[in-house]
Amino acid sequence: MLLELNIKNFVIIDDLSIQFGKGLNILTGETGAGKSILIDALSGVIGEKMTVDMIRTGFEKSTIEAAFDISGTPQINSILDAAGIERDGDTLVLRREIYTSGKGRSFANAVQVPASKLKELAEYLIDIHGQNEQQSIVRVARHRELLDSFGGLEREVEKVRAIHARLQQLKDRLNSFEIDEREKARRIEFNAFAIKEIESAGLKPGEDEECKNESILLANAEKMFKEINAASQILSGEGGILQRLKTIDQGLGRISQYDPEIAGVLDAIRQALFTIEDAASFLRGYESRIDFSPERINQVEARLALIANLKKKYGETIPDILAYAERARRELDSITYGEEEKERLKAEYRQAVREAKDLALSLSEKRLAVAKRLEAMVMKELSELGMGGTQFKVSIQREINPEGEIEADNKRYMLYPHGLDRVEFLLSANVGEDLRQLRKVASGGEMSRIMLALKNVILSADLVESLVFDEVDAGIGGKIAEIVGRKLKSLSRNRQVLVVTHLPQIAAMSDTHFSVQKARLGDRVITQVRKLSERDKVREVARMLAGETVTEISMKHAEEMVRNAERISRGG
Repeated sequence: MLLELNIKNFVIIDDLSIQFGKGLNILTGETGAGKSILIDALSGVIGEKMTVDMIRTGFEKSTIEAAFDISGTPQINSILDAAGIERDGDTLVLRREIYTSGKGRSFANAVQVPASKLKELAEYLIDIHGQNEQQSIVRVARHRELLDSFGGLEREVEKVRAIHARLQQLKDRLNSFEIDEREKARRIEFNAFAIKEIESAGLKPGEDEECKNESILLANAEKMFKEINAASQILSGEGGILQRLKTIDQGLGRISQYDPEIAGVLDAIRQALFTIEDAASFLRGYESRIDFSPERINQVEARLALIANLKKKYGETIPDILAYAERARRELDSITYGEEEKERLKAEYRQAVREAKDLALSLSEKRLAVAKRLEAMVMKELSELGMGGTQFKVSIQREINPEGEIEADNKRYMLYPHGLDRVEFLLSANVGEDLRQLRKVASGGEMSRIMLALKNVILSADLVESLVFDEVDAGIGGKIAEIVGRKLKSLSRNRQVLVVTHLPQIAAMSDTHFSVQKARLGDRVITQVRKLSERDKVREVARMLAGETVTEISMKHAEEMVRNAERISRGG
């Protein structure tokens, strides 16, 4: 859930901090007040493109920071752990900086990361739907995931994924047999040599870096000994700093009782004495460990040369070299086992293909049934949202390929980890138009309403906790606006929802209401955001009903709309 958004020197925003709440968060204000700028800022902090013209005129840098509660998204923890980013309880802070030079920096919990990492994290944090956003819904790769989640088909997908992995393993092992006798003999000799060479080296991960560091120390041992010995003598030698400090300590100790100020100075001197004693002790110990041995230098350099030679042959890192040896052992085993092993693997492969065919075709049939149900439910939602002429279709296609593993209907199909099917959501925005890809047929407002319909239908399958809708009210009004408001309210019972709207019917439904306004700061215009009280919320709804001149009639109308929204919230 989005907890807070902080924006500094972004377009016409000077310095702004917004704390969002649970449920339905509404942002209203006159056209041009800066509502869309807030959405642009939020998009930027989750990795979308930012340009230097977004930096407020006269400033060198723009900064955007967003704090999220991640207690309900365990997937985030996996991403953070994999990236080596420490967690800060249940809070994740993302930050984006952009400079007039064109350079930018991105951070997750104060750790610098590429902007792509912010996008990866945002997949589980927030979905933004509006005219300028690349919503997850337009990404075809996401459609199959949504369909499977809606139909509860995850277990079937995992079974197909497992058998697909098994098939790939068997194919790799069978491919190792497909070589002639001469090549077989060559591979046996080469693999045996590589295994012996790598094993005899006795490599350990990280050993190369350790040797490099030791080599540097050994090469500079004489210089280090000279400087450390000199420093040690100055600190603790005859007449050195320690001896002098001890003399001062004894002298001041005899008179400190007469003046508290001297006692304070004495404490500082004693603290310095302790620190220098520690430093002197460290230097003496370090000096005793310095190795001048030319023999050790030769050993380390020889080891580095051996590792470098193995890297040239077998891999860029020690783990790569060790992995090469393991692959060589497997290939050697496969070649050595001979024809008997090859025939056994062929039989195992044929059995795996039969299992894969049954699982994949069964999954396809279930997807077709789930698709029909999803189409009907989304069409019903779209009709209620004022898009009755819209046709929504789930396209499920298979890739025909003569090399495909699965044979059905006298054709061969490619099998992928998720099955046979390529799933895509298609749309016809108006009666008589052909079905086309979502991004090619829907406007910003239509896309927001399509997303609202899908979210209402497949909410339980969606991992994202925060949804942002911009322009969801474009081109609607009256009864449809009230229905959109009710659906947003329903959606916000289980998710945090942020909505930019111009319609009072939607604004009245808010749990938390923000007013976005322009103001003057000196000779400049800035955007300000104010969280409204219940009374101010009613007045803002009245303004949306009547314009800038709020009347007693518009206030009463607004009060009735807010009371009605509260009844809807309570299920009344």
